[in-house]
Amino acid sequence: MSMGGLGNIADLMKLVGQAGKIRENMALMQERAAKRTVEGESGGGMVKVTASGIGEVLAITVDPEVLKDPETVGPLVTAAVNVALRKSKELLLDETRQAMGGIDLPPGFPGL
Repeated sequence: MSMGGLGNIADLMKLVGQAGKIRENMALMQERAAKRTVEGESGGGMVKVTASGIGEVLAITVDPEVLKDPETVGPLVTAAVNVALRKSKELLLDETRQAMGGIDLPPGFPGL
């Protein structure tokens, strides 16, 4: 076997070792993201939605003034939820990039 073949095996072993570290980093990233929160607003702050960094809606606050016009409640809540979930996705993507140690994520990677 040539040295080139042994070099390829060494590179493969190094990559396998890095994969374990990346898995550990990803688990820590999930924990960190789950503890962080983001907020989405609509209607000039009349509806606020708090979500975790992993996309779970934690709280919705609606100003009593909004309830006076029931037709606006649904669209305002929907808009605020969408803002919060977009921010959550961005937070998770940033955490994922950090966990990957600066490795560029391929297109189509969850969250991209």
